[in-house]
Amino acid sequence: MEWETLLSKDHFVEMQHESSIADRNDYETIICSTFLRRLQDKAQVFPLDEDDYVRTRLTHSLEVSAIGKKLGEYAFKKTRESRKDPWFGNHSEKEFSEVLLCAGLIHDIGNPPFGHFGEYAIREWFQTHLKDLALGERKLTEILSNWQLLDLYTFEGNAQSLRLLSKTPYLGRENGFNLSYSVLGAIIKYPISSEKLRNSNPNHYKKIGYYYSERKLFEEINNKTGMNGSRHPLSYLLEAADDIAYRTSDLEDAMVKKVISFEQIMETFEQCGKNLEDNHENKQGVCQCVEKLSEMYREEAAKNTRKPGLTAVQRWNQFMQGIMIRDAGETFVREYELIMQGHFSGDLFKDTVSGHIICAISELSEEKIYTSSVKTRRELFGRRVIDSLLSQFMPAAVGYDTKEKINFIDRRIIDTVSEFYKSMYRHESAGKSEEEKLYLRILMITDYISGMTDNYAKRLYQELFA
Repeated sequence: MEWETLLSKDHFVEMQHESSIADRNDYETIICSTFLRRLQDKAQVFPLDEDDYVRTRLTHSLEVSAIGKKLGEYAFKKTRESRKDPWFGNHSEKEFSEVLLCAGLIHDIGNPPFGHFGEYAIREWFQTHLKDLALGERKLTEILSNWQLLDLYTFEGNAQSLRLLSKTPYLGRENGFNLSYSVLGAIIKYPISSEKLRNSNPNHYKKIGYYYSERKLFEEINNKTGMNGSRHPLSYLLEAADDIAYRTSDLEDAMVKKVISFEQIMETFEQCGKNLEDNHENKQGVCQCVEKLSEMYREEAAKNTRKPGLTAVQRWNQFMQGIMIRDAGETFVREYELIMQGHFSGDLFKDTVSGHIICAISELSEEKIYTSSVKTRRELFGRRVIDSLLSQFMPAAVGYDTKEKINFIDRRIIDTVSEFYKSMYRHESAGKSEEEKLYLRILMITDYISGMTDNYAKRLYQELFA
């Protein structure tokens, strides 16, 4: 792969500019979008939370964007110093880091309400109920292709992001945000379809990166950037920025929600150090990080800070973000050749001090945070909301825009679907076969529900089913 093509500024739709002064770059387009604003009412960890302190998808995305830019600057500087690629000596770090600035803002833009639990709820609905739906005398599972069915069974926020960014009406245009190929390439963490994930997955990707509906766009991104079916090199830096942001913030937010205590955090990190007896260098690094947290706590306690544990963790998070940026950037340089050849597997924290700290936070999160009753009760409510809305809207959408006779109730149900998504469907389905139109009608409802904020989904559920 070559940076000249990887950082392509081309867009998948060339447009005539209305005003040279008003022309927007990718960053301005994203910042001014309603989809970005909606993230302020989508859960990061705690759905429907009344405490305005904890992170939402929007504040998380802003943090990923800022960390991504900083990580990009660091990785650029270190790669240039290594002299591994002459491109870095002839270009500015801005070309490199600004792609990550934009990609960080949109990497979660396709996530449905109620966090990752919402993704599970949508997948579960299709896996459970799709087989019971029919169009005329034929079951939907007989009409849709295997690829289309797998898209629904493996619904994924990453693939949904690519879809929304390229297909939703934006400022009267029907081609989405029309972002540059470089930004779109950087957000594709898994360059694989649901069909290949099931049948041909030599890289062992865990999730999909695009749907059948975006297959042509993916090929354009792949060809224009020269990714050659591999991950865009900047996607590794974006993934690292995401890990840095949410691993550190989850500790802080969980403390605010009184889900975990400072003592539990210290115990987890101390155990992490003890588990590294065979790796002296990393053990020493981890112990130094743990001692730094303990030192910060003592300082806050000596000042009679109202919440010394929380303040110490907040300070320590800032300290650790610097170390994590360093570790991820240095791994990027060390593994540069493999990354550019498309052969690198894993993440940028492998065998680093940061990696061990992140692993310890992950274990604590799985054990205490993600399974807490505070979180789980609201997620279970969110599951009921999504299940009920899909069960209400999806059967009505099956017969919409067909010769099949649909009843009065189903017509009224379709009337309540946002015109925004119906116009998206009409534009996308023009000239398509009846089979593909059916698939796109199903996506119309999936787009509609996954695009809802947590509170809008809750209100609609209460209006319809209370």
